[in-house]
Amino acid sequence: MIASTRSSLSLTPTTTRQLTNNKCNNNSTTKKKKMIISGINLCRFNSNNNSSNNSVTTKTEMNEALRNNNINNINNIRRMRRRISNKSMIETKATPSKTAESSSKPRLPAMDSVRFFLIAYIAIGHFIACAGQPTNALLMKLSSQVNVVVGAFFVLSGYVAAYTATELNKYEHTEKRFLPTKVAYTIQRVMGYYPLYFITQIAFMPIFLLADVTYNGWMKSFLHGLMTFSLSQAWFPAHAELWNAPTWFLSALTFAFVCIPYALPSIAKLNRKGLQRLFWKLILLTFLVKFAYCYDSNGFTFFEGLMQPKAHPSWLFWNSVRFSPLFSTIDVFIGAVSARLVMIDGIEPPPLINNKSFLLKPIVPLLLMVSLIVSRGYSLFAMSDAIARCVFVPLFAWFTMNIHRETTTTTTANNDDKFSLSNILSWKPLTYLGAISFPIYILHGPIGQIFYKRVVANKLFGFVFTSKPEFFPVWIGIVLISSAIVNETFLKNKKVAEISKTVTNKLIALSSSSTASNN
Repeated sequence: MIASTRSSLSLTPTTTRQLTNNKCNNNSTTKKKKMIISGINLCRFNSNNNSSNNSVTTKTEMNEALRNNNINNINNIRRMRRRISNKSMIETKATPSKTAESSSKPRLPAMDSVRFFLIAYIAIGHFIACAGQPTNALLMKLSSQVNVVVGAFFVLSGYVAAYTATELNKYEHTEKRFLPTKVAYTIQRVMGYYPLYFITQIAFMPIFLLADVTYNGWMKSFLHGLMTFSLSQAWFPAHAELWNAPTWFLSALTFAFVCIPYALPSIAKLNRKGLQRLFWKLILLTFLVKFAYCYDSNGFTFFEGLMQPKAHPSWLFWNSVRFSPLFSTIDVFIGAVSARLVMIDGIEPPPLINNKSFLLKPIVPLLLMVSLIVSRGYSLFAMSDAIARCVFVPLFAWFTMNIHRETTTTTTANNDDKFSLSNILSWKPLTYLGAISFPIYILHGPIGQIFYKRVVANKLFGFVFTSKPEFFPVWIGIVLISSAIVNETFLKNKKVAEISKTVTNKLIALSSSSTASNN
């Protein structure tokens, strides 16, 4: 450092004055500060010897000056280093807290409760026809709009995926979520639900095979088993509801999780205007698919939830629309874009935030969603399940965004509004039901088959429980209790978690080695 200082100060008084000015500018790098210190000491020496010379003009005189002032230089350098060190320590301590503050993500417990209400509606809708004959027509129409409501599940899945894998108040994705490869992300997400799905397949296989073998024989039943265990059944419109019928959703969601790690980094880079454009393009795309189905089948006024397959002009066409993993992935992306629209509020606030508009209240889209279901139930207007889903999905996306904003606003402002919808949905009993909603989703179908599937119930009990309407609440109770037990004994089991983690790591290692060999 001294050598570099010598060479930079060896010629003219102008050099000295420039270095003095540089000291006043307080350059940030340590190297420059050391050079400035040497220059300052030389200036002091020169001013003390001004009677003989106005400046250091030769290299020999500079060396002599540096030797004479060596002690002062060392002391000054040490003092400056201590100041720089102290300043660096202060900045280092301050930086993590700011980073943590900007990147910390509050929990959204209300979303768990929302998940429970969705699955409760869908589970009851799957078996409401078994509640006894004749079933109230209005109740049937109110409860049989499962094809409409299931879109909300895909939106919520995309919302959670974006919330956990992108940065808060930044136009970035969370890189570590996609390491070591993008395939690893898919494996981790699928392994979040596959263990319980797999165990349920094994536990209820006798029930599934009893019905499948009776109608299709052993060979087709074996193929159906491969389709369901590989979660590929949603790709087969005529067989999407094999064995555990509601789990076609997991088959479609698995494909979405294959796509998300490739799409989410690009979505995370978009600003508000870009996200809004993408949101409406996705809405338009999903509407186009549903409109094409209704136009070709002349089904704008169909109520598919109550139709028998033989009464539909093209039931296979309808299945190819409602079960398609490709079309379901659009709803997942709608959820991801919705999450990003809220996550960038801190750096790009929406215009309505400052106005505290009623449009930001989650109760508004909730009432509109309920109105849609009730209006169709009362036959106030005729609308296909497909078109109704196109309306329900953006309303639910709007609802999730408002719940998110209300939750974070309540948290940051320490607002104790007990009657806000987000606080009501954060009530612990409701969040517990949300915690067991996945077991409810997995188990309600197989348990229902035991009592309500004709070939199974007749084999086990000699009659079908549709003849006993009073049993329907009992079935609901059995599903809830079974789900709570599974949640405590399986999902929370440390041994199961360890095995699942080991399998996940092995699959990730296998995929990483395969990717490396291909490259």
